[in-house]
Order: sequence, then structure tokens, then C-alpha cells
Amino acid sequence: MGPLNQRGHASVELALGVALLILPVALVVMAFAPWSERRVLAEAASAEAARAAVLRLDHSVGADVVAAMVAGHGLAGDQVRLGWCGGTPGPLSSPGGGCSLGRGTVVAATVQVWVPLVMTPWGGIGGLWVTGEHAEPVDLYRSLP
Repeated sequence: MGPLNQRGHASVELALGVALLILPVALVVMAFAPWSERRVLAEAASAEAARAAVLRLDHSVGADVVAAMVAGHGLAGDQVRLGWCGGTPGPLSSPGGGCSLGRGTVVAATVQVWVPLVMTPWGGIGGLWVTGEHAEPVDLYRSLP
């Protein structure tokens, strides 16, 4: 018996080595887009919720605005939380906190959106909450009902 034929092993080793180096980088790059999109959604939803609550003088209107924005992005209700004026964010059906809507007060909305760390065709793996916050003043000279 002669020595074992080792031709072609270098190309297999190179392919495996490159795959092990590139795979983690590819996963990080693919995870960035949903994270960035949902971060922008959280910030926009918090701004619109605070603005709607101040204009209509009703916190539930702000929650409805967030629900509509989230539905437009195809997210489920359990992937979003809303909090008012420093309260702990809760589900859209019962947001945390509350604050006065009188003249000169400031209404702050906090929206948290769930972001999976890695998306697969079978669903997300892991995840974290991204937060958007916005404060809106109630006009001092506004007519209140």
C-alpha cells in the first residue's frame, strides 16, 4: 500500500475555513436590516402616539395610532409595548403609566418593538426590545373641552 492520496484536501479545508469565517459576518449583516427598520418604527410610533394624544387629549387615541402603524408593518400585538410618561411599557390593550393632559404639561410616549436576532424561514431566533421615546407638550393656549 502506498501513501494515502491527499490531493484535493486543501480546497476542502479552504472552503470550510472560509465558510466558518464568513457565516457569522453574514448573519450579523442580515440581522441589521430588521433591527434598523424596527428601531425607526419604534421612534416614529412614539412620536405619532404622543402627538395624537396631545391633539385629541386622549391616551387611547395614541394607542390606536401605534396599533395601526404596527399592523402596517405586519407585526403582531404581542411584539409591541407602549408606556406613557415614564410608566413601564405594557401591551397596547393596557399601556403602562399615564399622565395629565392639562395645558402646559408634557406627554411622553415610549414604544418598544421586539426584534429577533436572527430571522429564519421558520421564525426568529432570540431577540431584544428596541425603544423609541418622544415627548410632546400640550399647548398652553389651547381650548380644552
